[in-house]
Amino acid sequence: MSATVPGFERLEGGRRLVGGNPWILENAARITVITVVYNDVAHLQRTIDSVASQTYGNIEHIIIDGRSADGTLQIIECCQSVDYWLSESDSGIYDAMNKGIDCSTGEWINFMNSGDVFFNENVIGDIFFNNQHCSSELIYGDVEVDYGGFKKIRRAGAIERLKHGMQFSHQSLFAKRSVLLAFGLDSSYRTAADYNFVIASWVKNFRFEYVELVVSSISAGGVSDVKRLQSHYQRVDILSSHLKLTNVDKVWMYCQGLYIRGADSLKSVLPARLVDWIKRAK
Repeated sequence: MSATVPGFERLEGGRRLVGGNPWILENAARITVITVVYNDVAHLQRTIDSVASQTYGNIEHIIIDGRSADGTLQIIECCQSVDYWLSESDSGIYDAMNKGIDCSTGEWINFMNSGDVFFNENVIGDIFFNNQHCSSELIYGDVEVDYGGFKKIRRAGAIERLKHGMQFSHQSLFAKRSVLLAFGLDSSYRTAADYNFVIASWVKNFRFEYVELVVSSISAGGVSDVKRLQSHYQRVDILSSHLKLTNVDKVWMYCQGLYIRGADSLKSVLPARLVDWIKRAK
């Protein structure tokens, strides 16, 4: 089921429009998984299948498409498992994520972007079975990173280390919808709005909880990976706006910027096999 909204270059569809209701379990946590996509026909189905295969029963899947023109929209229109989808132009990934938040009806939200998947079919159930973690507002776990030639588990860091950078992947985070609505994702931070959201939540003393599980599997080379220096300077701005930084903090951030600049320059001249070996050893 799909429909064109009159007066706009906008399409929407999904089970919700024909009366579908994802909330089949009473007294169980309601989880919304939001997938944002733009021209990713090669990888979107993998993400859809991963969400659909979850054994937990109370999941709403929403897809926000940036008006793809490569066949992505045809995949979405043919999918029977998606609860709601929207396709229209946007101003970037965080604008699309904010639209997903507005469209969601679950208590908890996870962002599983196109091409990314849950680590296994039991992840959501393992976290939320019997309404576990009901006293928390942000739940995070570990991530598997796919570098192409190999995969590596990256353990989440301590929340207390957030000043040194993002301590977990946003694909491995479940946040209360109410918290996301309170702050939103500030799209002026082109590659670090998720970090801004996490810092804002931490400063306001929302309750974080770590689960010792690999939650998601993602591919290396995302925007924050490719534009590492840009992301670093955005994180510095974010920290400066939320926290009173010490001189030690400022020196650390300056040195970190120098390190990223140097590492990126070195990586551009090293043989690919050596770069691959370094990634494995890190």
